Amino acid sequence: MGRGFAPKTTKGKKDMVIVPISSNLDVSRINSVIKQFESIGGASTDETPVYNSDFRRIFEGLIRDVEQTEAIAEQDAYLLSIGAMEDPHTALINAAKAELTLSTMVQIRNKVLDAYSEIMRINV
Repeated sequence: MGRGFAPKTTKGKKDMVIVPISSNLDVSRINSVIKQFESIGGASTDETPVYNSDFRRIFEGLIRDVEQTEAIAEQDAYLLSIGAMEDPHTALINAAKAELTLSTMVQIRNKVLDAYSEIMRINV
């Protein structure tokens, strides 16, 4: 039946059984984004120029948001799987939020890397 609840038939009765939600989110992609960000000059050092600090702060905040939404989605999936969640639709909503947040961050990363590549191609 898909995600969420699946009916289980026993001797003419239908009982509801919780089916664990398998997350399609790949947390390892966050680490690759961080490494790519550091390779283009976003590494957190004391020598970071002032003009770079605002961008770095925004991007680090975005990464933190992705980590928080994924942690909430994982917690909800766990609570749902043990039957401790009163409203199961919240787990699905939070999983969708986490996926959307990660997707948005990856798109922003791609745009930043494209812009960086374009700047590097400019002849001075």
